[in-house]
Amino acid sequence: MIVWALFDSGNGCYAQGVRELNEGGQKMTIYSVGLDIENKNSHFIHLNLADYSYLFGDNKMYDTLDRLPKPDLIIASPPCESWSVASSMDKGNACWKQERADDCLFDPQTPLSPFTIRDYHEYEKYTYIPERQIVKRINGELCAFNLIQIIKRYNPKYYVIENPERSRIWEYIDRILGFKIPYDNLVHYNQYDDYHLQKPTKFKSNVRLDLKTGNKPSAAVFKNVNGYNNRSNIPISLVKSIFNQILEMEGLNER
Repeated sequence: MIVWALFDSGNGCYAQGVRELNEGGQKMTIYSVGLDIENKNSHFIHLNLADYSYLFGDNKMYDTLDRLPKPDLIIASPPCESWSVASSMDKGNACWKQERADDCLFDPQTPLSPFTIRDYHEYEKYTYIPERQIVKRINGELCAFNLIQIIKRYNPKYYVIENPERSRIWEYIDRILGFKIPYDNLVHYNQYDDYHLQKPTKFKSNVRLDLKTGNKPSAAVFKNVNGYNNRSNIPISLVKSIFNQILEMEGLNER
């Protein structure tokens, strides 16, 4: 099975999962792709997945991906910062404002947008730096847009996209990009590997995955976890469970 793991450039949890499965007898080939902002790892293909240079004739992103074997599975963990409820602000988060019906004198004739760009002055009461939030929003949009275009272009039999349960990326993909993902596949991380964070997360996919959920409290506070790569970690037994389930669908699981 050929796996493309997009944004697997931090600690490489998807690559770790494949390595352990192959040590147990599976035959998977994984191509991890992305950028490591901490510059600590080199297991992946260095490629900016927020690149939009193709608009100007520079097709490096697609040229690089075109040279890889066609994927059976694309699994991706796009950056969640611009979509997160952690950067809470009035009527939304630091990158996006949710318009509400009570903002209007009359009821709107069409649903109001959950993706209104914030005015500069709205940050005056907060510690967020507007310029950083603008860049973060643009990067998040480009990553989400390119991810969906990559899935459409290479048409894998399976795709899985990871982000927090309450991430705004899900509604963005559905409403703004018009891409319908049929299965939510909710999971709580601390149901695996004695993981220290509950971290409700969705692995939305075109196939149903049997993942563990539960109300077990977290043994740590997310904001106290040091380092971007560590905060992005996925329990390896969870990664292996996802891969094993897809292998079983293909009749390739040798367990």
